[in-house]
Amino acid sequence: MLEGRALRRRLNGAAALAVALAIFALDALSPLQGAVAVLYTLVVLMVARNHDRQLVLATSGLGALLAAGAYVVSHGGEPFGSPAMRLAVSLVAIAVTAWLCLRNQAAVQDRLRSEARYRTIFSAAGIAIWETDWSAAHSVLRRGQEPDAAAISRVGQTAVLRDANDAAARLFGLTDRAALIGGTLVAYYTPAAEATLGRIVSALLRGDPVIDEETRFRTAAGTTVDVVLRVTLPPGGDGWSRVLVMALDMTERNRAQAKLAQSQAELTHVSRITTLGQLAASIAHEVNQPLAAILTFANSGKRWLAREAPDAAEVADCLGNIATTATRAADVITRIRDLARRADPKRERVILGPLVDATLDLLRRELQAHGVALHLSGLDGLPPIYGDRVQIQQVLMNLLLNADQAMIATPADQRSLSLEVWHDAETIVLAIRDRGVGIAGNPEALFAPFFTTKVTGLGMGLSICRSIIEQHGGTLVAANNADGGATFTVRLPVTQETPSDHDSARAG
Repeated sequence: MLEGRALRRRLNGAAALAVALAIFALDALSPLQGAVAVLYTLVVLMVARNHDRQLVLATSGLGALLAAGAYVVSHGGEPFGSPAMRLAVSLVAIAVTAWLCLRNQAAVQDRLRSEARYRTIFSAAGIAIWETDWSAAHSVLRRGQEPDAAAISRVGQTAVLRDANDAAARLFGLTDRAALIGGTLVAYYTPAAEATLGRIVSALLRGDPVIDEETRFRTAAGTTVDVVLRVTLPPGGDGWSRVLVMALDMTERNRAQAKLAQSQAELTHVSRITTLGQLAASIAHEVNQPLAAILTFANSGKRWLAREAPDAAEVADCLGNIATTATRAADVITRIRDLARRADPKRERVILGPLVDATLDLLRRELQAHGVALHLSGLDGLPPIYGDRVQIQQVLMNLLLNADQAMIATPADQRSLSLEVWHDAETIVLAIRDRGVGIAGNPEALFAPFFTTKVTGLGMGLSICRSIIEQHGGTLVAANNADGGATFTVRLPVTQETPSDHDSARAG
């Protein structure tokens, strides 16, 4: 390209020189009496196309010398008269032409420098900028008239990008801005972007000089980005031939604000839970007293029966169940109070089979009321685990209640809950399988704090359950069943140590 430009400049210079010599010959050797030397202005105009200031000055000077030389050759011995006047007119014409050409060149150079600065800023800007031609749509729109949906759609389909910077390409998930230039942005529109386009067109028709809008685009990868747009009509953009759009990516800011709002909501929720925890500790303290009385009266009644009516076995069993249930309730309340005081869990040797049976005794009436068929397997002959009996029972109760509630919408004849246990030398696995609605989305989301699918849920049950199991060295996971429903699987390590061994190790 540079070689071609240099060749054109040389050809233009040669042609200008040939014309100048022809004018000199015509002026010096022909009998014409007109101001032939004025034609040197054509030579100045020819070389001015090269945009070379020095060349214009040299050409105008050469033209003046040739005009003077021709005058000397033709009228050297004559007194001053009309030939001298024609020479003066020609010299003034050459000087004026040269001055106008130099002035035009200076204006062109200023414009080129301005465009170069604009192009540098345009390309190097850290925000997305693109220039669009909306002239096709402008020709069918009327100022002051609200555009309809068809007109707005036409704007989007005919708005061709004249230019775009690298930041614009990155905004739309592209590696090269050339993929944008010459095309439209219709493929990247979301419903929000289409609505925004309508508001921008209306604002331009009203004559607004600057339009600010917040909208959302779709990237080439299919993700969405939140942007703030600023739309302007730069000088020279008559008929909307140049619509300048700047876009500031607000995606990360909006995500950060959403996370902040979520964190604030969670903090508020934690505050409420803390208050409830304090209230629960107070209630536990108050309830513990009547439970102790119930236990005392039940044991006293058993002793009285043993003396006065030893054959009343059913009454003795009832009193025994009352005492056992009161003891279990007192244990739960003690754990609540310990939790409120941040006490360490009570570790002991636990056989999982009897613990499952005791938990099901508490829930059996609930399951029967909902018509849930219960299937148990693998509860006999299990090796011991080491942990907090009440905490593990809390996990079992929570998982079984969740399974029961998940089947509320299941037909009554299909409500089935199975609890399967198996083990090896190192691990006991307990799987609770239901025929409920299953898990929508990622099962891991169920264990996030404050995540709940229940209208009245707190979103803490499963999170606490996983925390308890992990504190016992195990895992708790969830998955959908192939035939419907979900399965929650608990894995706990089998212990080889006794409680005394463990306590001794902790004391040491």
